[in-house]
Amino acid sequence: MSAQIIPFPEPGAGEDDFLDFYRAPLPRKRPAKATKPKWQPTIVDDWPDEVPVFVEELELFELYLGDDLDRILGITK
Repeated sequence: MSAQIIPFPEPGAGEDDFLDFYRAPLPRKRPAKATKPKWQPTIVDDWPDEVPVFVEELELFELYLGDDLDRILGITK
């Protein structure tokens, strides 16, 4: 008994096209609305040219980040 060979359908040969899985979306009825930002902040640079830093702040940085800063900057003790 010989096998029955069923021919594979040609591309676009009817509703069941197995070679085309993507179907284009339907066109929109109207274009999408352009959205405007609801709030646009005003940027103000009112910092002084030189920002004062206290000695205590520097000591705090050195206490917590001293070893890492030494390693990054290549300072050996």
